[in-house]
Amino acid sequence: MARPREFNESEALGDAMQLFWQYGYENSSLSEITRATGLSKSSLYGTFGSKHELLLSSLQYYFDNLIEPSFAVLDEGPSPRAAIAKRFDMIIKIITAPGRRHGCFLTNSTLELGARDAAVTEKIEMAQGKIERAYIRVIERGKTAGEIEPNKDAQTLARYIMACLAGIVCLSKSGYDAATLNDISVTAMQAVT
Repeated sequence: MARPREFNESEALGDAMQLFWQYGYENSSLSEITRATGLSKSSLYGTFGSKHELLLSSLQYYFDNLIEPSFAVLDEGPSPRAAIAKRFDMIIKIITAPGRRHGCFLTNSTLELGARDAAVTEKIEMAQGKIERAYIRVIERGKTAGEIEPNKDAQTLARYIMACLAGIVCLSKSGYDAATLNDISVTAMQAVT
C-alpha cells in the first residue's frame, strides 16, 4: 500500500509559484525551492517531476487561482465598458500594493523563458488565449449594449487592452505609481468606445 503524502500539494505548488514569480526560474535554485515548499528533494521530484515541470505546474496554478477568477469582474454589472475599466483598476491596485512589486508571473516568465522554452511558450499562449477570449466576450457585450462602436474588431481591441495592461504591469515593476498607471488606463479606455 502506498504511503500517504504528508503535505498539501496545492500549498507547496503555491509556495513554488511565489518563489518563481519573485525571483524567476533560473534564479530559483533547488535548495531554495525545497526551503520555500518545505518538501524534500525526493518528495518534490516524486510529486512534480523536474524543476521545469514544477514551473509549468506553477504557471497553471497562477492562471487557475489568480487570473481566471479575475475574469468574473468582466461579467459584473450592466455596463461592459465599466467592467473593463474595473479590471484595469483592480489590476493596478494589486500591482501597486505596498511591498516588493513582482509584476505578473505570466509576463515575467515570457520575458525570461518564452522565446527559448517551447513548453513555457505553450502554457503562456494557452493562458493568453483564455484572457483574450474573456475580453472578446465583454467587448461583444459592449457592442450589443451600444457602449462600444459596432465596427470595432473585438479581437483587435482585446489584444490592445492586453498590451496596455502588460505595459502597465511592466511600468509598475520599474516604480511607476498608481496615479500614473491610472492615467494610462484612462487613456487606454478611450479606445474602448
